Parts: sequence; structure tokens; C-alpha cells
Amino acid sequence: MNIRRWTASARAREHMLEKHNVEWQEVEEVMASTPRIRRGRKVRGQQRYYVHGRTHAGRLLTVVFGTRGDTAMVVTAYQRK
Repeated sequence: MNIRRWTASARAREHMLEKHNVEWQEVEEVMASTPRIRRGRKVRGQQRYYVHGRTHAGRLLTVVFGTRGDTAMVVTAYQRK
């Protein structure tokens, strides 16, 4: 899988910030680090994927996304425990 771009809806960004205290910039840092993509489960017929990675500040995050072509459509991100 070759992800060239990533995006998230305003609703998804709000959810990440309010529920998980993850800012969009942190998601971009993880996605830009070329993490290993893992296949997750299907949700409402759409395949989900996830990556684990560190932000520049050292936070370990999990980013969950679907795909549309070569674009990752980020659904959520949260700090790993």
C-alpha cells in the first residue's frame, strides 16, 4: 500500500482533540514518518488500517484510517498506553 496523502474530516479532527487529546499536527508527524501499515478490521464494509508511531515530542500514537486511492482518510488517533 502506498499512501501519499492523508486527511480527516473536521468532525474526526474534533473527535481526536476532544476525546483523545491528539492534535492534527501530531497525526501528520506520525504519518510522515513512513510507518508500517497494518490491516485492521472492516467497519461498515470499509477496510480499516492502522499505524503506530511517535510524534516529534515522543508520544506514541495509533492512527486509524480507511483509504481512498492513495489517500488515507483518518478516522481517529489516540495515545498508546
